[in-house]
Amino acid sequence: MYAAPPTPCKRTYAILRIYPGDLDPTEVTERLGIEPTLCQWQGKLRHPGKPVHIASLNGWFLSSKDAVDSNDSRHHIDWILQQLAPRSEALRELQKMGARTDLFCFWESVDGHSGPVMSPQQMQKIADLELDCGYEVLVRSGR
Repeated sequence: MYAAPPTPCKRTYAILRIYPGDLDPTEVTERLGIEPTLCQWQGKLRHPGKPVHIASLNGWFLSSKDAVDSNDSRHHIDWILQQLAPRSEALRELQKMGARTDLFCFWESVDGHSGPVMSPQQMQKIADLELDCGYEVLVRSGR
């Protein structure tokens, strides 16, 4: 699918994050027609069973972490974009209502070198969806 091989990484995934303001995250699910990986409700425990952390805002999240078996971050981004493609109008409506939306990617280096890659086509699709895109890149040196 891609001409260049992926840069080596230990693990990678992508998350579509929607912060819908006062709109209940279940309403985001209904509007998009996509089941989220995780939701959080303002004032409630973020992850029951884990250390106490009360969510400061409503959130709706779709992660490629368990859906895509690849160490190529481009495949994870593609999966998120494929989920959104038929639902772009619903996403735009949420954005018009004030929802903050972004694509957040995690990438962990194998050897302390290199970094994630995104194709020009992916960049265009992300821009067309008016999504900010951020990365957390974890690089550990062997020292």
